[in-house]
Amino acid sequence: MGKRILVIDDERSILELVRMNLELAGYEVVTGESGQEALQLVASCRPDLLILDVMLPDQSGYYVLRHLREQGERLPVIMLTAKGEREDRILGLRLGADDYVTKPFSSEELILRVQAVLRRAEPVAAAVPAENAVAVQGLMIYPESRTAEVDGQAVSLTRKEFDTLELMMRHPNHVFTRERLLEEVWGYDFAGSTRAVDILIQRLRKKMGPYADRLETVYGTGYKLAERQES
Repeated sequence: MGKRILVIDDERSILELVRMNLELAGYEVVTGESGQEALQLVASCRPDLLILDVMLPDQSGYYVLRHLREQGERLPVIMLTAKGEREDRILGLRLGADDYVTKPFSSEELILRVQAVLRRAEPVAAAVPAENAVAVQGLMIYPESRTAEVDGQAVSLTRKEFDTLELMMRHPNHVFTRERLLEEVWGYDFAGSTRAVDILIQRLRKKMGPYADRLETVYGTGYKLAERQES
């Protein structure tokens, strides 16, 4: 059996259709119909990916996603939504969603997005020496365990936040365009816009404590992690 996918949707017809197509594609599928079930099943069955409907009978998918990220859960999440407005997509990305699919959608599209998100979720650190921590002044990351510290205090980062910080810490003072960050962190097949980068950088700055200003905006270009000489 392939990777385990948790699907949460209160529309039984959609839930069964998604389950059937994922199983035909070789995945193990667990299903639920409410926000409470989503939180319980994430904890109990430890899925590799969560497909999460926004409109649920008890709690919104956004509430579930926010709760998971606040608890430090890095599980990849694809949002299912009947809303196509830009603000809804931005909210999902701001809360830490990895991708979104707007209803109605084709089964082929969903499978391709699942494959892409799972591919991006594979450990990136295996391609670089993982035994050495990377430090830039008060910031420290450990690629093998994918953990981070600010002045010795552990901070919880999502997968994309960690990958972005690792990339910039390995190349301090290098200016990364938004397009380059999308390519390196999200992957070639990401269907969103460079706005996703801006949202992620905002989230990352909030977690960097006194070093937030080191993550500098290079106007008209992108971002860099400034390594400054201490006076």
